[in-house]
Amino acid sequence: MLWALLFMTIVAVGWGWKNSRYLLPLLILGLPLEISRTWFPHMLILDKFGEFVGVIYLGRIFTLAVIAYYIFSLLRSRTGDQFLGNARDSLVETIRSPLFIALGSYIIWGAVSVIWSVDRLATIVGVARLTLLWVLGVAVYDLVKRRGGLMTVPVTFAAVSSFLAGIGVYELLSKHYIWLAEIYQDHYRFNATFVDANIYARFLLIGCLATAILMFEATRRGRLIGALALALQLVALLGTGSRVGWVVMIIVALGLAALIPRRAVIVSILAFLTFLGLSILLNPELHTRVLSLTQDFWAASSERRYLVTSGIHMFTQHPLLGIGLAGFQHAMVTTYSSVMTGVSLSHTALITTAAELGSIGLAILVFFFVVLYGRLPKALQNLRFANQQFHATRHYYFEIFAILAITAIFMSAQGEGRFFEDPYLWILIGYLTAVRDLKKIS
Repeated sequence: MLWALLFMTIVAVGWGWKNSRYLLPLLILGLPLEISRTWFPHMLILDKFGEFVGVIYLGRIFTLAVIAYYIFSLLRSRTGDQFLGNARDSLVETIRSPLFIALGSYIIWGAVSVIWSVDRLATIVGVARLTLLWVLGVAVYDLVKRRGGLMTVPVTFAAVSSFLAGIGVYELLSKHYIWLAEIYQDHYRFNATFVDANIYARFLLIGCLATAILMFEATRRGRLIGALALALQLVALLGTGSRVGWVVMIIVALGLAALIPRRAVIVSILAFLTFLGLSILLNPELHTRVLSLTQDFWAASSERRYLVTSGIHMFTQHPLLGIGLAGFQHAMVTTYSSVMTGVSLSHTALITTAAELGSIGLAILVFFFVVLYGRLPKALQNLRFANQQFHATRHYYFEIFAILAITAIFMSAQGEGRFFEDPYLWILIGYLTAVRDLKKIS
């Protein structure tokens, strides 16, 4: 049965190849369906290269499908549209893009770190994984720019997030879990189709942003549907029990109000904060988790405490070069095993970068954010001008969406880990780069 499901999925991928405008929706739909790992055989032989490498699920299948489609397009591309170009032009444009240069520099420095890495096999696997994700970003750029994906990405994020929020609310109301009830039921948290409820919260954050941005230029009926979808997503976000997710949601909501200071936005943010406060006050489980966050964060997160402390020690011992990309877990189970009381994977992306790639890795990270935010003031200025002159504003809203979503992923990664390794980051990087380029063309 498992192999039959795998075969049917491959057929679906082939259909996506013939109708490439559906590849991005399939990718954004497949990634959060982590439950699909129970539908496919586990390639145990691949686990020797790292934990979970042999796991097959829809997200990985569609990721490889998008990458393979782009490589195929790259090999057969010759001449393209004088404005949109072809796959080779997309590669050239991304190589010139400061965002892709910054992320490529991170990968190159990680590859160099294999020389002194504490776990060379993990470093090699980590570099290979990040390289594939870099190519995924290029492929997303190509699909958005040449396959009319400007609306596709935010619409799909909003739709899939609403669908998964519906599952979360169903679990919340019925107390019936569709997966991993043995892990979350005792804690009164809900995970829908995700292994980790915190990553579920992260995806809902992106979905909330996409929904909010789409509402700006929607019709009255569209705004009503968007408001209902947003309410559903926020209820599900509360149900995840992710304290980091709640904090990031508040910060991102305030950021959205600051960047787009429209009365409707500010009223919506105030309504959201009121709803959040009432939900926490009226729900004992949510109230308890908030108190644990405000009264004693470290006590509520003892695992993060020893991981952070150990990561800082790794950085002070290797301040310039670090211990090597993806070497954190190996260092924890060997050098720092005496302080380890639980998990060995880092839950704080900034600490991970400092420990594994040292000051040079941190400098690359700073460069990435300088590039990310550097063009934001100009975009906001152009947005105000476009509103005054009744020009098209869609590109500017989508640029703000991508920047805020990437920011949300980074902030979430300080409590749950997985920043550069998160495929949503690379989808958004490819999308943001395409939006900026299409804005130039328009």
